[in-house]
Amino acid sequence: MAKFRFHKLIEIKESMLDDKKKDLKKTIDLYESISIEITDTEDSIRKNFNRISEPDIDSNDIFVLREHIIWLETKKQKLLEEKEIISKKIDVLRSELEEIWKEIKMLDTLKNKTLQAMRKAENKKEQKKLDELALRVSLDR
Repeated sequence: MAKFRFHKLIEIKESMLDDKKKDLKKTIDLYESISIEITDTEDSIRKNFNRISEPDIDSNDIFVLREHIIWLETKKQKLLEEKEIISKKIDVLRSELEEIWKEIKMLDTLKNKTLQAMRKAENKKEQKKLDELALRVSLDR
């Protein structure tokens, strides 16, 4: 009975562990895609700065490029903030994974100790019956 309970609890915790692993993978993928987008945005900013420094550019183009650079900088800042939030979420998910893993190990240890105690108690009962039987046999002689 106790074996079944521990087995079921471990099964539930392992299911939780799998779900957390999936969440962590999705979050890491999102983190990586944001990092790529930040890099692309930085490249666009650099390219626009280079275009502004070209000698044959007129003032209207400079104004448009400057506004675009400002927009790109704002976008980059928002992406960096989002990346930081996701980084914290990754840390939380990793600590939750570690905690679930520790619980699974603890439940497995408890299950093994309970099984050992049950076997020991059963062995004592069996030994007691054998001792009683031996006593009866020796009294019958």
